[in-house]
Amino acid sequence: MLLDIIYSPVYLGMTAIVVAAVSVLLYVAWRCLNGDTRTWAVLPRLPFQVSRHNTWPFMLLMCGLALLTALPSVFFEAWDMEGARQATWNLFFIPLALVVLSFVWWPLAWTPAWFKDWARRARSQGDANPWTPPEIERVKCAPPSKRRQRALRDIARLVGKEEVEGLLAEDWLERQARHATETQEAAGITEDMDSIERALALKAHRRRQKGQQKGRG
Repeated sequence: MLLDIIYSPVYLGMTAIVVAAVSVLLYVAWRCLNGDTRTWAVLPRLPFQVSRHNTWPFMLLMCGLALLTALPSVFFEAWDMEGARQATWNLFFIPLALVVLSFVWWPLAWTPAWFKDWARRARSQGDANPWTPPEIERVKCAPPSKRRQRALRDIARLVGKEEVEGLLAEDWLERQARHATETQEAAGITEDMDSIERALALKAHRRRQKGQQKGRG
């Protein structure tokens, strides 16, 4: 029965598209809700959204679950199991209804612990930060990892870079910017140079580098 899907380009393509979409939606939702990245909680709400808080990660989560629920219908249709296919589509409307609900309201009981804490503080304090001082200290004392770096960058955005000074590793853009600055300084490029003078200075710098490499070789 599985061969019916493997050897059918239509069914195989549909399955691949749904699996890819589900993976992306659930991964983004997990990255937003696991507590490493909290900036989204204080961003402006989506257009037409009237709920008290920004809830788009919950929308993505429900969209992913809706597609995941609908995925078996591809198999049931290939195997000519009409009753099972219809039952699958009936279940599909449950998470889809939650997507619509999230535009109006989302129960705090269905949110992560850090979001519950922040929402309660925001209700009483108004301008509350999603990161509390004890949580910031916990992240700063955690062993080095990618998750720690994501959290540190989020803290820098919401609290200030001075809070995590000396702890943030350079990202790709920062490394490229530093490399470009160092190259310009080594080539003797100054602010008053025009584009042609800069290009000639870089060309001369690269020629010197090649000469030094040959001399060492």
